[in-house]
Order: sequence, then structure tokens, then C-alpha cells
Amino acid sequence: MSDYIKREDAIDAVCGWGPNDLTEAIRSDIETIPAADVMPVPAGGIGEMSDGYHTFNGLYYQRMVLFAALVRQNRGRAWKSWKHEGGELCFCGGWFIVGIDTPQGTYTYHYEAKDFDLFDCEELPVAKHWDGHTEKDVTRLLSLDVRPVRRGKWIDHQEGRWIYAKCSECGTVHDVKSNFCPNCGADMMEQEGWK
Repeated sequence: MSDYIKREDAIDAVCGWGPNDLTEAIRSDIETIPAADVMPVPAGGIGEMSDGYHTFNGLYYQRMVLFAALVRQNRGRAWKSWKHEGGELCFCGGWFIVGIDTPQGTYTYHYEAKDFDLFDCEELPVAKHWDGHTEKDVTRLLSLDVRPVRRGKWIDHQEGRWIYAKCSECGTVHDVKSNFCPNCGADMMEQEGWK
């Protein structure tokens, strides 16, 4: 808050020098600049600032829960990691990154360690490549398919002496069992003993 200056103090500081016609022009210009209402930071910190309805902390919490729901709905596209793609800990530790790979590109957020288990998705040793997305790219999340989740199970499928995994939903055969069918996206997480 110490970086803000009252309008009157600004006029006094700027108009204390130079010819009168110049200082009057400057005074006139400063008086036409819209002034901001500056509010003191609450005792609980900037997160407790409110617009009269919500605090920053409350809005961030709501965003986190909504993103966790999207992650849960899109487990096959979602991931989380304690480290950025270069191998360094997120913000030097105590934070993690979680992302969803959408048809329009990845979108990510960082959250505190205490919320790690809220995000039900694959944990990676390092985060996927950052493609330069910013908050303006949040609309990528609208490209996600939000149809109801298909549930399936892996069925052992033998070909010769080899045993493969066959999806109960689409019938495709795969080399390994995973949380989701790579072909149809069926969720295999609820298969007994698998989750």
C-alpha cells in the first residue's frame, strides 16, 4: 500500500517546481486522472480481500474444486507432478502442478501440497512440456468432452502363448493394462483390485 500516493500529495510533489503556467497544466492533468479507492489489506492477508460477496481465498478454493472435478471427469487426459518439466520442484517445493491435455492444448494450475490428493489422476515424475499457455487460454477447457464416463474392465485375452488385455467396452486388445482404454477411453479404475 505504500506504493500509492494521494492525489493531493502527487500535485504538491510535481507542482513544487517550474514556471507557474507549467505547474498549472500539470495540476489540471493530474486532477483529471481517475483516482482509485485504496482499501487496506485485511489482517488475514490479501486472500481475505472481498468484493462484498467473495474473498480471493474463497474464489481460489472454488476454482480448485471445479478443476479437480474436471480432472476426475477426464482422468485419461489429466496428470500431476511435484516437478516442472526441467526437473525443478514447483516453486522450490511445497507446491505441485496439475494439468489436463485438451484437444486445444494443455491447461495447468499450481496448488499447495496439502491439496495433492484432491486431484485423482496419474502422477508423473516431471510435468509435461509447457506450451506457453496463459490464463487467456482457459477456454481450452471448454473443448473437453464431458459425456458420461464409460466404465469397463480388462479381460485377459490370449493369443498363442501371450496374454493381452482386452477392453470390455470396445473389444480392442492392448499390450498392457492401464487406468483407461487408450482406444475408447473407458475408465478401468473401478475394476476390483485395480484402483
